[in-house]
Amino acid sequence: MNDNQEIKITLSVGEVNQILDALGNLSYRQVYQLIGKIQRQAEDQLQPPANSHSIHPETKTVSE
Repeated sequence: MNDNQEIKITLSVGEVNQILDALGNLSYRQVYQLIGKIQRQAEDQLQPPANSHSIHPETKTVSE
């Protein structure tokens, strides 16, 4: 198996935080790149879209 082959894993925010907590107990030198990669990918997924204009039901108007 190729160590550079990428896989996709779906985890909850809580599970990712558990992994980061466990990695935090290891030597910084061993895990800092992995922690950074996890954080960057999480930030990309958790940020709301830049131009999202949500319509609230109470502000909708109905044309006659």
